[in-house]
Amino acid sequence: MKEYTPIVDIYSLEGYEMYSTTIPASQWGNRQVAQIYLERYWLSSAEYESTWKQVQDRIFINQEVGLPHMVFAPEYKLQVSRGGCLLVQEEFVRLQECTKAISEQFLFVVENTFGGRVSEPIFRMKFPSGISWGELSSGNFASAILLEMPHKEYFIFGESGTWGKYVANDYEFPLDILGFKQDVADIFKVKFKLSEVEKRQIAQCLPARYKAEMVCSQSNCTTTEQKRN
Repeated sequence: MKEYTPIVDIYSLEGYEMYSTTIPASQWGNRQVAQIYLERYWLSSAEYESTWKQVQDRIFINQEVGLPHMVFAPEYKLQVSRGGCLLVQEEFVRLQECTKAISEQFLFVVENTFGGRVSEPIFRMKFPSGISWGELSSGNFASAILLEMPHKEYFIFGESGTWGKYVANDYEFPLDILGFKQDVADIFKVKFKLSEVEKRQIAQCLPARYKAEMVCSQSNCTTTEQKRN
């Protein structure tokens, strides 16, 4: 059995289409398309454990508890956006521009299991950094659940370990926390920026720990208005 088989078996079922705004119910459940997608972009447990989990663990702390605890190591500067799903197209393009600027080859998406407490099948993906939005979202129910289901939380990062993103969809106020080291800070600050109104909205949603310890100023915090509340 493939590692991703439980994803195919569970999320192809009728009823999960309620989480998607992109795949019509009549087209939901195409197992062949989903399997091809997962086969192409799945990150095996062997590769993850031997190589990329080490990078993830350098970036993220408190992984088994998540928000409101601080989830980034102290050396990472933070910017915060409103969450609700893994990625929307506009945000993905901006993130992709950042990864291109720092010559990243891969984009890793690892679902948070909260120490094994998540009962549903989990996603662990490895995408080429140059992947198009059309291809990223081409996996029928597999990509729809990955990108749109609001109750999952994820770690996103590249192979360099200079940046990461925690997608806290299941927090009381869904938030995306973007962290980056000082040497790439200017790249991310330019691409992720918000208005004064958005800054105030984000400040109201931040956990107390983040209000006290964020190393960026409030003027650098950001939001993605397209994201669902």
